[in-house]
Amino acid sequence: MAKVSITCLGGTREVGKSAILLEAGRTKVLLDYGMKLIPKQHPEFPPIPEEVDAVLLTHAHLDHSGALPRLVSHGMEVPIYALDITKYYTELLLYDSIKVAKLKGHNLGYGARDVNKTLENFRTIDFNIPFKVGDIEVTAIDAGHIPGSAMFHINHDGTSLLYTGDFNTVESRLMPPARIEDIPKVDILITETTYAKKEHPPRDKQEILLKETVMETLNSGGTAIIAGFAIGRLLEVAMALRARGFKGDIFLDGMAKKSTEITSEFSNKVRNYEEMSLTIRSMIPVRDWGMRERIAKRPSVVLTTSGMLEGGPVHYYVKERKEDENSSLILTGYQVDGSEGRRLLEEGRMEIDGEDNWVTMKVNQLNFSAHVSRSGILKTIRDLSPREVVAVHGDKADEFADELEKVGIAAHSPEMGETIVF
Repeated sequence: MAKVSITCLGGTREVGKSAILLEAGRTKVLLDYGMKLIPKQHPEFPPIPEEVDAVLLTHAHLDHSGALPRLVSHGMEVPIYALDITKYYTELLLYDSIKVAKLKGHNLGYGARDVNKTLENFRTIDFNIPFKVGDIEVTAIDAGHIPGSAMFHINHDGTSLLYTGDFNTVESRLMPPARIEDIPKVDILITETTYAKKEHPPRDKQEILLKETVMETLNSGGTAIIAGFAIGRLLEVAMALRARGFKGDIFLDGMAKKSTEITSEFSNKVRNYEEMSLTIRSMIPVRDWGMRERIAKRPSVVLTTSGMLEGGPVHYYVKERKEDENSSLILTGYQVDGSEGRRLLEEGRMEIDGEDNWVTMKVNQLNFSAHVSRSGILKTIRDLSPREVVAVHGDKADEFADELEKVGIAAHSPEMGETIVF
């Protein structure tokens, strides 16, 4: 078999700045190239490789795509292979990251021109259609994480490798599960381990809790503020509310409005386009500040960004209703250490417009994660039966690799900058 190596430039024993340099024959490709967003600090970026022939981008989230314009700013214009919808999501997120960086005084090392050139470098691929990059053959397989998310199956001279990126093996309202059954033989499995030590609660129970919380809030005359990620998450939540029989108005605010418009244009990238379209048509976009003010002052349901309360319209709604014990704030995802969402859960207060605010409205946290859980990762390893497993993208990746080793599965959790030769 031919020699294949990977060098871990980021996203190894952490969640953030995913970047792996794969070398096979004379070909060098980056598997993702993201940034790590750290609350109250400048973002972190992986190092710039000396040379690279292409980027294989699994999906648009900034921890996988956010460093791409830095390649351009360093004079490296290389093709970026991704699904069609991923380009439009990435455009949305990269321009927003520039706006947020200016507000917070952060230096991204790139500007709008670099983003423009980055977007020109995208090359559209589709699921299950092999393509060549130098000495390797690549096939994208549906990862089930967000619309357009892909796992990459890579072949080089008899050696096969699968890079999962972020994936999910369980069907959601928005997404079908990852197409594990479409994956051919795998010698080396590079897998995310975000929830390798944890199971998600049953989704149906989370949906029931969501609807109950919303109805209790409205019946008591309060406003239900639902905070989530712009791409995928808030649309998933809206679909869950509708599927559980909620008939009332659902207002949509923040970047999720544009994200939802993008998603609606790609009927073949979601589980049930008709169900999604009905939900989208039933939601009411928040058009301006006057509308936002009216919503905050009456019993309403509003879905808005940001998911970890670091900024966005959610700050306005919380500031307006923070002392109303009939109103509720529903967090729909994980809250990173140091984020305002985590601080609110732990201390009962958060910073808005530079001021510390005690929040006495009801605060709930639900789990609508789009990541595979522990049992899903283990089943994927069993189903694919790789020769070796490389655990990345998880703050307990090393513990998970040790666990696999103890049951006879060759596994490794690389350190930052480490090169592994297969």
